[in-house]
Amino acid sequence: MNTAGRPDAPAAVPTRSGHTRTVVAALAGVAPPARDRDAGAEAAAIVRWAGGRSRDGALAVDLDTPEAASRLVSLLTRLGAEDGTVRGDPARGRWRVEVGPDTGTGDPLAVRLGVVDNRGRSLTTPPEWLTGGSLPGAVATWRGALLARGTLDDGGLALDCPAPGAALALTELGLRLGVRARRVDAGSRLTVGEPAEVALLLTTCGGRATAAVAGWADAADPDRHESANDARATVAASRAAAAVAEAFTTLERAGAAVPAALAEAGRLRLAHPDLGLPDLAARAEPPLSKDALAGRLRRLLALAARHR
Repeated sequence: MNTAGRPDAPAAVPTRSGHTRTVVAALAGVAPPARDRDAGAEAAAIVRWAGGRSRDGALAVDLDTPEAASRLVSLLTRLGAEDGTVRGDPARGRWRVEVGPDTGTGDPLAVRLGVVDNRGRSLTTPPEWLTGGSLPGAVATWRGALLARGTLDDGGLALDCPAPGAALALTELGLRLGVRARRVDAGSRLTVGEPAEVALLLTTCGGRATAAVAGWADAADPDRHESANDARATVAASRAAAAVAEAFTTLERAGAAVPAALAEAGRLRLAHPDLGLPDLAARAEPPLSKDALAGRLRRLLALAARHR
């Protein structure tokens, strides 16, 4: 397998401020994802955003903090990788994670992480099976990207992505978390400048301790209260939309008949994943009360639960 370079070729490691590296260390210290799939999403994001390189099944990833490197080794070991090591060069601010070739009969590690396809060709964007799943998967993907390339300053949060497609994928995942990351000139750099959304992202990915270390824990002050409430409402709506999408998938797989009223309510939720229930109910034809719409959505989810 041969991708963007040899495993022993140095990858470009950005110079991040001491403050950013402290925040990265806090992020790296949070509990790992509960599910293996989400652990894989985080590991894949670290590898992709750090410009990891693979050859003949071996993988090399350069990071700028020992904490991020140790977390990556832990995640990869959980996924079945063998012989993961960290070689540190503190003078240059570089810690290299190296994983030897797979010895099993399954797909190579870089394929399982969505970095290359089965023919060893580099994938410029994260595959949908990796980024399009659960809300915890979206959190894990964002956390991995931040560990590898996120930067913080008084103006907010910035993240350089390996390609515009990767930036777009991360933007879409951010919306599910209630965070509106903006692409600079439709390119590969993302920024989050709204204080409440920076605080929300850091808290979601690393807990309040990480937001406090970053200096953004008090972002939801009275002047920003409305924005923070909007962000929380967006998170709740995104979770509801994800649950509805999963319900439709389950019902379709089971070949179950869905009552028209429930199907219409579900399609309305999917069409407007960022709206709260009152605004969503007003868009129904004819308009519904908030409670009526909520009841239909609950019955749709209950119907899907019976067919799992």
